[in-house]
Amino acid sequence: MLSAFVVLLGFVGLTPELSWVPEVPLLAVSVLVPLVGYGVTGFQAERRSGRIRSAVFASAVAGVVSGLVGGLTFVLFGKSPLNVPVGIALGCVAGAVWGAAGAVLSARSRKGLDTSV
Repeated sequence: MLSAFVVLLGFVGLTPELSWVPEVPLLAVSVLVPLVGYGVTGFQAERRSGRIRSAVFASAVAGVVSGLVGGLTFVLFGKSPLNVPVGIALGCVAGAVWGAAGAVLSARSRKGLDTSV
């Protein structure tokens, strides 16, 4: 789902016929939505596995996939092929960092709800 969103934003941002779309809100949405997605992925993965490490890995994978798709979208619109490895690297790092934040939030909220003391 996140990858489809990345393709949609790439299409809107790179198509000359849609140049009337304001750039600043488009950039803000194209950065914030994936970051929120990585955080939610980390939160959910930690809830399911109970391990922060697994959540960071899951979020990093989500970042790699969305970065790959974003990079390929740029290449399809005639931009440099360097966008693919850069997208993968940035997606991996952003996914891991924001996924870790979501996982820590999940672990802390779960411990706060634990009444088995």
